[in-house]
Amino acid sequence: MIQTKYYAIPNAYFANYFKFLIGRVWKILPMSEEDNIHLKDYMESLQRELIGNMNLVEDLKYDGYFITLLNKIEYLINEEYTHDICRKEVLESVSIIQKLQDKYKL
Repeated sequence: MIQTKYYAIPNAYFANYFKFLIGRVWKILPMSEEDNIHLKDYMESLQRELIGNMNLVEDLKYDGYFITLLNKIEYLINEEYTHDICRKEVLESVSIIQKLQDKYKL
């Protein structure tokens, strides 16, 4: 069970969320390739979701992997970058999420 601010949730629920989160992060790549005008809005929404999770799941507040994931999304939102850099950051972000899954034994 993963303890949240309100109650514990089964590990399987948390595992499903991380699988979903990987998909959300992957979606950044095709949006970047297409120069989608909604990319920044999409990443800001993802960032709000991650911050909400950090507030909901106490352990994530102190998790270096999770904070690094937030930092990578922050960079993509606020800095100029090439598609190659975007691709690198997305791949690293997916790797971080997989490390989080392993860390929490999901």
